[in-house]
Formats: sequence, structure tokens, C-alpha cells
Amino acid sequence: MKKVFFDTNFLLRFYLADELSQAKKAKKMVEAAVGGSLLLVTDLIVICEMVWVMDSFYQMDKEDIVDKITNLYETPGIIVLNGDFLPKALIAYVERNIDFTDAIIGLSAIHHQAQYLASFDKKHMKRWADLGLKRVETPEEVV
Repeated sequence: MKKVFFDTNFLLRFYLADELSQAKKAKKMVEAAVGGSLLLVTDLIVICEMVWVMDSFYQMDKEDIVDKITNLYETPGIIVLNGDFLPKALIAYVERNIDFTDAIIGLSAIHHQAQYLASFDKKHMKRWADLGLKRVETPEEVV
């Protein structure tokens, strides 16, 4: 089976249909993947960029974004590389009111058993403290 890696603008056209001719092509590609004639592959970084664009540029509701991303990773014939944290990151994005990329960062740190997260992002990264991940800025804070 042939693999086709897709990028952010392909995925945005599919979900937003704001460029009709591109949306039709993207839909046809997804239908081919669902039908089993090819495998669509992307990476978690593409999903991060997609969420950022839908959130900041299109100002979509978080719940709508989560629905679209959930639909994506549950679609047969589509694989998200490095997407192990995707379901949990979507939950954290909404429930912890955190940027999606920061959700990925925090969950990755926790998964890899880090006790500290070096970050100057005081707003979002402190939201992981209840899961045992402490935000630090200097080596002296690592005790």
C-alpha cells in the first residue's frame, strides 16, 4: 500500500472547506485512505500546527477543534506518527485550559518521568503541578 504524508494545509482544507477546489481534492484523498487504497500519514507536529491555526487564526471553539482532531485519529487509513499523547492532550487542552502544544510538552515530560519542566511559561506550565511536574527556571530550583 502506498503511503502519503499530509501536511497542515491539506488537513485544514479538508476540515474547513474554505478553498473549495482544494477541499474536494483533500476529501478524495481521505476517501481513498478510508477505502484502503492508500495510507495517509502525518506527524504530531502537523496536528499541533493545525490546532494552533484553528484556535488562533480561525478562532474556533475548543470543542469543535477537539471533535475534528478526534475524528482524524479515529479515521481508518490515517495514522498520526508520535500521536500517543493525542487523546490525553486534547482532554488537557480543554480541561486544563492550556495551549495544545503545551499539553503535548507536559504529557511528554510526565510520560518520560521528568519531575521538573524548565520553562519560562508561568501561565500554562504550572498547570501540571498536580501531576507531580514542577516548573523551574534555574538549576537551584531542582532539589
